[in-house]
Amino acid sequence: MSRRQGIKSGHIPNSINIPFTSFMNPETLKMKSEKEIRCLFEDHNVDLNKPLVATCGTGVTACHVALGAYICGKEDVMIYDGSWVEWFTRADPSNIISESN
Repeated sequence: MSRRQGIKSGHIPNSINIPFTSFMNPETLKMKSEKEIRCLFEDHNVDLNKPLVATCGTGVTACHVALGAYICGKEDVMIYDGSWVEWFTRADPSNIISESN
């Protein structure tokens, strides 16, 4: 269990995990190019023509996903700012996929 309010690590059903650091050049710590980011989305089977909601543990690093999509021309990305913490505490237990189960 996490120290954060007893929240176990996990993910929302049907979500795709792309760590926020994947959007950054590891040498410069700046965002990657549009081409690199587009490839990142494609490699993870994310269709930027469909609705996209970015989420993370607490709603902060999800902004890298939204910025990456924006760089690729998608301007309508939503951020689920409640993110995993809210999902874990409010979702029906059958909709919680915990990494520790």
